[in-house]
Amino acid sequence: MTSKNLLSQLSKLEDSLNSFSFEELSTKEAKKLKSSYRAFKSQLEERIWGEEVPAEWTDTDNEKDKSTSQVAEKLIATVSHEMRTPLTGIIGFTDLLKEGNLSKNQHFQINAIASASKHLMDILNELLDYSKLSAGLEHFEMVDFNLHDLIQDIIYLCNTLMVGKDIRLVVDVDKKIPKILKGDPSKLSQVLLNILSNSIKFVDHGQIALKASLLQREQGDVHLEFILSDTGIGIQNSNLDKIFDSFQQLNTNEPYKYGGSGLGLTIVKQIVEKLGGEIDVASAVGKGTKFCIKLKYQIGDQQNDKAFISREREEIELRNTRILVFEDNPLNQKMIEQRLQLWGCKVLLAEKAIFGLKLLETSSVDLILLDLRMPEMSGFEVAQKIRNHQKQQIKNIPIIGITADHYFDIHEELTKLQFDDFILKPFSPDELYSKISKQLKSQTDQGKPKIIEPLKEFPVKNSPIEADLEALLESCQGNLDLLIEVIDHYKRNAIEFIGKVRLSLITNDLDGIAFATHKIKSGLQMMASQNLISLVSNMHAISKTTKDTNRIRFLYDRFVLDYPKEELVLEKALRELIANHK
Repeated sequence: MTSKNLLSQLSKLEDSLNSFSFEELSTKEAKKLKSSYRAFKSQLEERIWGEEVPAEWTDTDNEKDKSTSQVAEKLIATVSHEMRTPLTGIIGFTDLLKEGNLSKNQHFQINAIASASKHLMDILNELLDYSKLSAGLEHFEMVDFNLHDLIQDIIYLCNTLMVGKDIRLVVDVDKKIPKILKGDPSKLSQVLLNILSNSIKFVDHGQIALKASLLQREQGDVHLEFILSDTGIGIQNSNLDKIFDSFQQLNTNEPYKYGGSGLGLTIVKQIVEKLGGEIDVASAVGKGTKFCIKLKYQIGDQQNDKAFISREREEIELRNTRILVFEDNPLNQKMIEQRLQLWGCKVLLAEKAIFGLKLLETSSVDLILLDLRMPEMSGFEVAQKIRNHQKQQIKNIPIIGITADHYFDIHEELTKLQFDDFILKPFSPDELYSKISKQLKSQTDQGKPKIIEPLKEFPVKNSPIEADLEALLESCQGNLDLLIEVIDHYKRNAIEFIGKVRLSLITNDLDGIAFATHKIKSGLQMMASQNLISLVSNMHAISKTTKDTNRIRFLYDRFVLDYPKEELVLEKALRELIANHK
């Protein structure tokens, strides 16, 4: 099921790339992009359908299960690398193109490429979560967190997924549950969100309920029960026994309607069991499904009002920073070089390890970006040579590893070789900026750090609200159904943006605000929402510079007030357009 899903998404991505290449790129650029993509697709199809398992992977008959597990893990690691390397180039160039002056038609095509790429990454990430949990190497935290706030935030996110559906969401949290618990909040969020999002997927109208109860309190622990129920399509009894199996989907009769990798509930069960809990399910076709989860948590510090609040990170100016990039893939070379140059960095490129090591001897370098899979000499070997260098100024240069592989013990390997950090392909511009600025800041902490100079704030516009859908319809090749789908997607993204920025303001997560504002810009530009573009541009600039959360909150409140007005105008324009085209 997952293999078909992957290849189906690849076909959609290929169609978008072909359309974009034909209309927007030169012959040379289009040929280069298509060549890279076809190589990627060919390698992936070979991995899924055609490649024989090497003999050395198998073992004796009495170790067949262990051998099969090793083969699966090896296959997942290989597919991960084959997908992530070209996806880094595709997603990276998509981000760069979004920042240019694009027409509405170009925005539409770029968003289509980005959407298909993101779907591929979602499937891949589920595969990686599953493989890490199966190997027993997933990390579980023990930190204080506010359960009531966590559930409130989960419900807020669920509301963004229910746009356009007639669903009533009912929440009941036992007031006897202590405010602060100790455990892994991200894993609990993952479990609850996975089940709730499944319910939203299978319920078009009806009710979804989440009930959290205190079963028992003893000394420093509490036993909790989470019941998640819905009035959806339900599950046949014959399928209930297989619901937590790998690569199974909730509705096997309509897999393409509902999609998914078939791993979500497998991951949920693995997490619950790793937490020492239990999970059961009951269902009736046409009536709905109910999940019951029992977990034990320690009682946290009830005075810790800032539990599970992310810390604000200070970023520094990158202008004139000298960065040496070890990268052998030409597409990724160009993408990283353009990205760094946009930030004012001076870039040195090394397609072979030996060239990069020679550049270190002859050039002044502030930081190294090092791909772990270099030809002839691996990134690990390169790092070892740098750390063993006789010259102190070379030996102490910060190194950020770049990898497309999900080695389960990669952190241990990198620490052993004194890497300062690593970043996983494909990475967002904000993630790369944050990683680099963090290392440069640590290098300048003893002196005076180069703080970003405040950008000039854009004036907040109050233009008349208008919606010109004729131009957008033309971008959709006159396809009215496609236009309606694009507008629905835009509205969902806007609601998601409101929810994510709200959470980021609560946790003082300026990086999250910067990412959310960057992500929604292209959709606002496609809809020509000048007032909202002005607000979002200001929020993005402030989150990266002055970090004035009070000002960001003011602009956010303006967005929340103005967006419904823009949506009403948009819906009215859409109704008129539909009437005119009947």
